[in-house]
Amino acid sequence: MKFSRARLRRIGFRLLLVAFLLAAWRLATHTVQERDARRVTLRFAHWQMEPGIREALDVLARDYERLHPDVRVEQMLIPESIYVSWATTHVAGGSAPDLVEIGRGILGNEYYRYFDPITDEINAPNPYNRGTALEHVPWRNTFVDGLANGLEPRTLEFYGASLFASTTRLYCNEALLREITGRTQLPRTLPEWMELCQQVRVFAQRTGREITPLIGSPHILTNEIFNGQMQRIATAANPRGAFPAEHNDLFISYLNGGWSLDDPAVRDAAELSRLVGGQLPPGVIQLGRASTLFQFVQGHALMYLAYSQDSTGVLKQASFPISVLRLPLPGPATPRYGAHMHGPSSEGALATYGSFGIVRSSAHREVALDFLRFITSRASDEKFSRVSGSLPVIVGIEPSGFIRHFMPDSHGYPPAPTLQLWETGRAFSRSLHYLYGAEASSAAFLADLKTGLADAMRTDLTRTIGATRRDFATSDPAIEGARQLLQANPADAALRAKYQALLETQNEQEAQSYYTELRLKQSASGSP
Repeated sequence: MKFSRARLRRIGFRLLLVAFLLAAWRLATHTVQERDARRVTLRFAHWQMEPGIREALDVLARDYERLHPDVRVEQMLIPESIYVSWATTHVAGGSAPDLVEIGRGILGNEYYRYFDPITDEINAPNPYNRGTALEHVPWRNTFVDGLANGLEPRTLEFYGASLFASTTRLYCNEALLREITGRTQLPRTLPEWMELCQQVRVFAQRTGREITPLIGSPHILTNEIFNGQMQRIATAANPRGAFPAEHNDLFISYLNGGWSLDDPAVRDAAELSRLVGGQLPPGVIQLGRASTLFQFVQGHALMYLAYSQDSTGVLKQASFPISVLRLPLPGPATPRYGAHMHGPSSEGALATYGSFGIVRSSAHREVALDFLRFITSRASDEKFSRVSGSLPVIVGIEPSGFIRHFMPDSHGYPPAPTLQLWETGRAFSRSLHYLYGAEASSAAFLADLKTGLADAMRTDLTRTIGATRRDFATSDPAIEGARQLLQANPADAALRAKYQALLETQNEQEAQSYYTELRLKQSASGSP
């Protein structure tokens, strides 16, 4: 076959064009690869699986990337059910992402050994607040709670900063409420609430529809009830004053006979949990958050007991209007149950939780710190609150829209410490199924709890003592170092304050450790 000279030229031109395009593609690919090789990848991990929070954090990550094109930010979502084991394994093993949400008992009482302190930085202004009213305010003071959650009292160091705060509320299906009662008025007292639940049951039976008065977490429900009913027990257990005890004091008091599961307040807390929990559907204790939310948005429950950060998921999935209320629990004037209380349980001031900490193994500490500053700036938190439906944690931000219903109610008296923590919490959870279901029994719950509660409390107290004693080995050199620095710089007021604070904290913790050990031994020997 013969080709004309013109055709050969056309073929040659096309081949040249293909070669040019291939070369251009290879050059572009190589350039991208070089750029990506120079680009820092910053990873952060957390257990906040709520849709709104995931989306809001992704928005902030993309905002940061636009400001810093040389940084790629990756969000790692770890299911709550495996978070503790996952975080403990990776943080202790040195394979964790740069930022890890601290909490849920990861690495026990000694988590801070694996995270970099950011105390100096947290006491300086956040540069991302430049141009706002917070421009010259120390970073820690821009948080509504002074970032109390990020301070480790054993070392007086800050190990992280948080975007998270939460309250507990009942979400109510307004359309279903109107259909059942003919109105949208919400109950204000426990008797009114129980009457509404009865109306729901009558309506469901009459119409043949699968509707339950309440859906949600039995753990949240029981915690709310016990924390109120045990107010007076907690006050009596506190050797230092009139306010409720800390967890250790509550445990010590139990082990030394200060209170028991036969106490009327505890029996009433268990019975009230059974009565209120009776409004939940059978088998609810096996359901996860996603399943309970699904039941609510499908119209199979009038009310949904959940956290404020669930609001975005609720609003997105529900096809009906939503009302919000606090769970109407007893007050001091309530017959029977009010006798155990000083006042309605206060939610107190808004408090942050779940700080993001920079792991010591991070290769990008400064980038991680900068990202942490960025997401906790006033502008970022305002956007985070708006997108996620979460309560804002930076001062000066007014919650907007639906989230206003979740601001904490500070009226009342501080609740008792929760029993749903650590090994004690696991013992409590193992017995919880006796309070829920067709054969629920508060007596059976308390009898089962009694078999393991004392041992669980002893385990928690023993671990606390051990962790505190190990802390002394870490803090002693720091105190001595501060003392020597102060000798060399006696006019340094900040250094003097830090030295005195370290010394006072160590003395208080040491005294508390020996007191706890003494009371633990007394409980084992039966001595008063």
